Amino acid sequence: MNGINTGKPPSAASPPDYSRQQFLRCFRPLHILSSTFALWPFGGWSSRFSRCSTLYVLAVVTAYSAFHLYINYTDAYSVGTGEDGGKPGPDSTPTVDRQQQVEANFVSIVIDVYNRYSGLILFWLLHAVALANHRSLTAIVLSVLLLDEQIADRLSVVPNHGQWCRFICLHMTFVFLCIGFAEWYNCIMYMSDFIPASEYCIFECFITMLTSSTVELQYVAFVQLIKNRLQLINDLLAHYERFRPADHLQPTACERHIRAKIINDIKNLYTHLHLLSLNINKAYGAQLIFILMTLFVTLTTLLYYCTMKLFRQVFMLWLGQWVTPAELLPTFWEVLSTLSWAFISTFRILRICNVCNSAKNEAQKIGSLIHGLGWKTNCPDTKSMVRLLSLQLHQQRIEFTASGLFTIDHGLMFNIVGSLATYLLILIQFDIAQNGAKWKTELRAPLV
Repeated sequence: MNGINTGKPPSAASPPDYSRQQFLRCFRPLHILSSTFALWPFGGWSSRFSRCSTLYVLAVVTAYSAFHLYINYTDAYSVGTGEDGGKPGPDSTPTVDRQQQVEANFVSIVIDVYNRYSGLILFWLLHAVALANHRSLTAIVLSVLLLDEQIADRLSVVPNHGQWCRFICLHMTFVFLCIGFAEWYNCIMYMSDFIPASEYCIFECFITMLTSSTVELQYVAFVQLIKNRLQLINDLLAHYERFRPADHLQPTACERHIRAKIINDIKNLYTHLHLLSLNINKAYGAQLIFILMTLFVTLTTLLYYCTMKLFRQVFMLWLGQWVTPAELLPTFWEVLSTLSWAFISTFRILRICNVCNSAKNEAQKIGSLIHGLGWKTNCPDTKSMVRLLSLQLHQQRIEFTASGLFTIDHGLMFNIVGSLATYLLILIQFDIAQNGAKWKTELRAPLV
């Protein structure tokens, strides 16, 4: 059994100290990343604040807030006074000016305000919740260490921490590169055609995006820890089922004792896993609400922006104003770069839902394997242990929620898709009802 999904060869011993050292070494990249963005407001693994860590969090939040508010104030001032793109320049054309006026409607202005300040508000909320839930964050790490010690003592195996570390690094690299690439070609904060982009946009957006992605990575990494240990238990049960004595043979007293010990060990380990899932829900529930809400609104505005861009081009063709491919190319690239942001937001939501759904499925798989042990044996002690474990699986279900408001699984993704389609249709109908006649008049007006 030592070779089942372990992080080292079966011939080696599995002391708790080895598991602890390996986990802390593999946890180091996530710890460094979290500390860099001031999301780990204490030193080491104790639940006590360190003065330097607290001052660092306050310094990061204050510096970024001042920078963000100052840049947005100067940009708004420039637009209001006509500086730096506020007034039509000598190279502007009536068609461009008319298109900018068409874009400046109520919905697009609200979206612009949201793009400018939603990231800053999310930045404040994430750090405030991290400071408030510092005890839960520490409890998660200590629970993982205790759980791995129990696994090493009871099952004589060590989880594959190296695989978990590679999972973290690959996800972190992929998401950060996608955000950097999309931000370089199209700043998400300045997508409106009637407001010029700021030269500091990439710094404003990048810090907020990476901070939010780091919180998501923390959550996904800890849920993946639970999934890996549930999968380890399932592999152990499947391994035991393959080498179980034949049904027609009467098990010896030693075999019955081993079977009862395995089921009892799994029962105790499942209790630790359930407590770990409760700590994760407590620590990240509020942050997940803010992140998922922001991603949902962002995804809605991105798809609305792309839809209206394409709709206006179709509307111009319907009025008989044919355009050349060279004139359509800028719009095509704008829509394509905006869809890249929509892809990133969709991937971030799907990543959270998928890892939670996978962990829940692994927990349910334990029940099916345990029931197989119960009805394939004639031992009354084994049947009694199986019934107790089945009752525990029913009462202490491992599932992940956002502060109890909704369950995070694939069902949440389907609900988001349905709500997204509904709100997108409402925004499009509102825009058409408000500006349809205006588009017709301005597009048919002769060029001066």
